[in-house]
Order: sequence, then structure tokens, then C-alpha cells
Amino acid sequence: MRCLTAQRNFTESLAAYSIVCYFLQIKDRHNGNVLIDDQGHIVHIDFGFMLSNSPGGVNFEAAPFKLTRELLEVMDSNSEGQPSELFDYFKVLIIQGFLACRKHHDRLLLLVRMMSKSGLPCFKAGDRAVKAMEKRFALQLTEVQSVQMVLGLISDSLDAWRTRQYDYYQRLLNGIL
Repeated sequence: MRCLTAQRNFTESLAAYSIVCYFLQIKDRHNGNVLIDDQGHIVHIDFGFMLSNSPGGVNFEAAPFKLTRELLEVMDSNSEGQPSELFDYFKVLIIQGFLACRKHHDRLLLLVRMMSKSGLPCFKAGDRAVKAMEKRFALQLTEVQSVQMVLGLISDSLDAWRTRQYDYYQRLLNGIL
């Protein structure tokens, strides 16, 4: 496989992963739970913490999604989000993915509502978990305002301090690089 194809696969799957992490509030996103397959795709392997629960009950991961220096480097960018063809492509994919999810928010929310009484730990906040997810769709915003909001989410995620600290904690405590 060519390196450029793997980089593109990585960028596309990272964009999809980022959107899913944002809407479902997936936590515990340390490097031991985020793998890369032999074609460059991101694979998250642990969905134990999402929506309203967090590891240790502490919501340490505040960034909308994981966008560390290492992930940016694969897209030929840096911790400041230096423009590159792949990072610009990532931003376009995030925007398109967000807008597509907004169009289908009713179906996505219905799936979560159907599970909300399941007793799963991610629904410990009850209906508040569903309402919080609904709020993340930003339905009160126009499409143009939504694009600006998504660019803000990307900016907030860029090499976020708390994300770096969580990876550092996992490296010290569990030896996870």
C-alpha cells in the first residue's frame, strides 16, 4: 500500500471517528484504545465510556475529539493546525459529516432514546444524556453558523492540553505510548 493512500484512509477515518466521538461523547480515548489498521484506518476498540459516563467518574477529556500532535503529523500538519492538503481535507470532511448528521438528527436521537432505559452505564444521567446529545446538533444554528461552530470544535481539539495530559497519564500509569 502506498503511503499517500494510507494517509488518506487515516484522514477520512479520523474525521468519521471525530464526529462519532463528538456526538456520542466517547471517552477514554488514549492511544491504547485508538489503533490503526494496516491500511491506515483509525479503529477505536473500547466503547465503555460515552454519553454520560467517564473513566473513574471524572470527565477529564474536555476536547470535542482527539486531535493530538501525532494525529496532526500524519496529516502533514502540526500542533497549531498548520494548513496542509490532508488537514484541509479533514476539516472539509468534519464539516460535511456534521451537517449530514444534523440532517438525520431525529433518527440518530431515536436510536439513543430507544436505548436510554436499558440500564447501560452510559445512560446513568437518564434523559439528560439524550438532551445533551440533541444540543450537540446545534439545531438552532443556520448552516453557515454550524460550519463556524465546527471549525471552533476543531480549534478546541487541536493539541488540547487535557488530551495530552490524559495520554501522558496513561503512558506513566499503564505504559501506553
